[in-house]
Amino acid sequence: MSKKSRPVGHPTNYTVQLGDRICHLVATHPMGYHPLRKMYPDLPCAQVVRDWRLKFPEFNAKYLDAKRFQAEILVEEIDDLLPEDVQTYLDDRGNTRIDAPSASMLIAKINNRKWMAARLAPRRFGDDKRVEDLEGQNNAMRQELLNLRAELDEKNQKEF
Repeated sequence: MSKKSRPVGHPTNYTVQLGDRICHLVATHPMGYHPLRKMYPDLPCAQVVRDWRLKFPEFNAKYLDAKRFQAEILVEEIDDLLPEDVQTYLDDRGNTRIDAPSASMLIAKINNRKWMAARLAPRRFGDDKRVEDLEGQNNAMRQELLNLRAELDEKNQKEF
């Protein structure tokens, strides 16, 4: 049986250059990876990129940085959505009115961008403090209380 050659397709082998290209594209476009693949069909599929993130910590770190940059783009472009997406019409009296469904869609787009930005860069755009931040504060307070307790114990032992 003859060995068939593998058909040429999307890349599956990680290279630093390809990883850097992917991170650059993610960091400079407000869209997710799937639309990027449609624009750049030579990119590997999303599952391959997820596998690379698990296998190559340096790529994962660059990719997470790129996603934080992407969050900034999402927020910066919110103002750009406003004038173009709201449709208007003339009512019976000739007054210009805002089309309610298009306004609702715009609100949904803006809320989606805000939600995505809060998930991609929670420290910058998130509403709540992160659990890690609170744990760090709790540990600092616990240590301070232990130090005060030790000082009080030492002071009380000297007085008796």
